[in-house]
Amino acid sequence: MTEPAGPADGTDVMTEVFDAVYRGESPFGKRPPWDIGAPQPAFVALEEAGLIAGAVLDAGCGTGEDALHLAGKGYRVTGFDLSPTAIAIARDKAGERGLDAAFEVADALELVGHDGRFDTVIDSGLAHTFEAERLRAYAAALHRACRTGAVAHILSISDRGAARMQARLAEAIEEIPARLPDDDAAAPDMERSAEHLRTGFTDGWTVESLTETRMRGIVPATSEVLDLHAWLGRFRRD
Repeated sequence: MTEPAGPADGTDVMTEVFDAVYRGESPFGKRPPWDIGAPQPAFVALEEAGLIAGAVLDAGCGTGEDALHLAGKGYRVTGFDLSPTAIAIARDKAGERGLDAAFEVADALELVGHDGRFDTVIDSGLAHTFEAERLRAYAAALHRACRTGAVAHILSISDRGAARMQARLAEAIEEIPARLPDDDAAAPDMERSAEHLRTGFTDGWTVESLTETRMRGIVPATSEVLDLHAWLGRFRRD
């Protein structure tokens, strides 16, 4: 979705940026547009369709709504996020709801100490934040953390969806500027955002499907709910 502005030259810097967002110290206010206070409908549908199995990793779990939804359905779920503030909020939610879910601070590009641990991965909006080289590193980290045959469900906002959210945020929040036109704006949406996912999950993964879907977000200043154009990729670990 729309990421907070800030330097992206190191893990420590991004930890500080996202911690500030989750503390409510950003132009988004009390919560960012991706923290919708409920699970993403796309993941609810996946679980109902029987496409979640075994030990589950929620990569970039934020404050834990997707992980907690699955924990409530009886799955063994672990949520990782770079932000200690987000993880603290997720742990509090788990305690308040009496749900058995584990939440840990971790760098998704490393996932050290979790080799061969997971059967299913869910990712709501993390993969699309990585440029090509880092996306491949992320896919490699997930590969190490997953068992053979594991499935990664990657929910990624499309260029079209991101542009709509950026425009609404710029209208609603004075500190957020409207995005300037991209030199590649004429490129077909499929050729940009979907292909970015497909090429990122090349080494050690098989692309089983990449379909159009919706990712839910909010406009913090108004609590307006937006269902934004997105891609849902299903990748199987070789």
